[in-house]
Amino acid sequence: MNFRYFYIALVLVFSYMLFFSWNQESKQKQELAESSYIEQIKEDPTNPPQESSGFVEIENKKLIVKISPLTGRVWEVRLKEYTFLQKDGSLGVRVFGFDDSGFKFYLGSGFSNNEVDFSVSSAQPTSVKLVSKDDLFVKTISLKEDDYELKIIDEYFGDVGDGKITSYIAMYRTDGRPLDSRGGIFENSSYTGVAFNTPSDPYVNSRLRSIDERVEYIQRGGWLAFIQKYFMAAILTPAEREQTLTVIPPKEDGGVYVMAVMSSNHNTLSAVEVEHRVFVGPKIRSDLMNRASDLELSIDMGWFWFLAQPLTMLLSLINQFAGNWGVSIILLTILIKMLLWPLSAKGFSSMAKMRAAGPKLKEIQERYKNDRAKLGTEMMAMYKKEGINPAGGCFPLLLQMPVFVAFFFCLRESVELRHEPFLFWIQDLSSPDPFYILPVVFAGLMYLTQQLNPQPPGMDPMQAQVMKVMPLMIAAIFVIMPSGLVVYSIANSAISLVQQRAMYKKYGSLTNGG
Repeated sequence: MNFRYFYIALVLVFSYMLFFSWNQESKQKQELAESSYIEQIKEDPTNPPQESSGFVEIENKKLIVKISPLTGRVWEVRLKEYTFLQKDGSLGVRVFGFDDSGFKFYLGSGFSNNEVDFSVSSAQPTSVKLVSKDDLFVKTISLKEDDYELKIIDEYFGDVGDGKITSYIAMYRTDGRPLDSRGGIFENSSYTGVAFNTPSDPYVNSRLRSIDERVEYIQRGGWLAFIQKYFMAAILTPAEREQTLTVIPPKEDGGVYVMAVMSSNHNTLSAVEVEHRVFVGPKIRSDLMNRASDLELSIDMGWFWFLAQPLTMLLSLINQFAGNWGVSIILLTILIKMLLWPLSAKGFSSMAKMRAAGPKLKEIQERYKNDRAKLGTEMMAMYKKEGINPAGGCFPLLLQMPVFVAFFFCLRESVELRHEPFLFWIQDLSSPDPFYILPVVFAGLMYLTQQLNPQPPGMDPMQAQVMKVMPLMIAAIFVIMPSGLVVYSIANSAISLVQQRAMYKKYGSLTNGG
């Protein structure tokens, strides 16, 4: 018995058990965190900073909104259809909200330089009306029946003076990880920051830590948003009036990032009424496109966004017929491979010729192993005679990389994959495989592909050994990757393997072992 292989198998089994235990412990921590939060609400409905009253609650089919009846601030918004955990009874994900660590993310509106104390005038299931003690200010917050938008109407019935008064609506956020996020490498690497559009640029964005000075733009229409993986909150500004868009760094406002829209274009001598629209929901491309111009750009699609965006649209279209996002990923992968087949064929044919010429190449290397100059000359002569381009197998594959990177971002940022099942044990395509079966399958496909590929001439022995364990290294990385990405990688590798074997057979470069 070869004890070396036994030892390797033992290490792999131990690693699997260790990863599995770590995964189960992470799930338990998530469930405990939510349970703790629920109990905290039941036992002590602690109010956020700067508030001394409870909340009034409104809701529709999409949202649950908690509002301070004293200040009129929106302190919490939960998404009913997107739960924190994938289990019955789980609370919806919070976009606006606060926790006991000091994190807060909320919305306020009204008229500048006016501190107002409200009380509830009337309340309905989907709307609430607040009136100030002096009856000069009225705030109405309402929800549509089945939508992710809040409508806020601020009214002022006092003395306007010179006929001008400034209204505002603003979002306030402290630094820190978004509420109810699962963490992890891929969640944390996704974009978290501010974004808005300007008259000269359809999309301007900045990570929170990069905001160090105040930014102001004057424009009509547009939007500004705090965005994170899968979800966002955005103020959608009207085109009818001119407003000032302002981003304020935390050093100017006590550790709070502020994104505000202010408007002084209210020329009137009587009452002032200002309506605001606020979107709080998932980043679904087709939905965002219908709400505001360029709002869909808030979905981070990476460097190759011009490829990732159409891939996202095509994936959604395929899913309308397939009805399963995992199957849709496989079908789109097949379509991409078919479209890129001419490039792949060139690369595989070059590699097939290189593999077929392997015995001749090895003979030349043995004959001239002590004469590097002669070895190089003879190898180039053989390449020319056999019609082989040593770089021919790499260049076509490099040309395909932008498409594959774009598809990576498409899958990583698609909220549609969140908590969506595929087959059997894969019940969430946005989470890692709980049993690590998919990474093992990919490692096997990668190993089979390595057996087909000819070893580059002159490869260092140490490098050759590293290449042998590469499938295990990639599988270890895939352990923490979302299942949707691994499904794509497996489909891509399996199709490539079939295509490569077909080309090798065509050029007669398959051996009994291949």
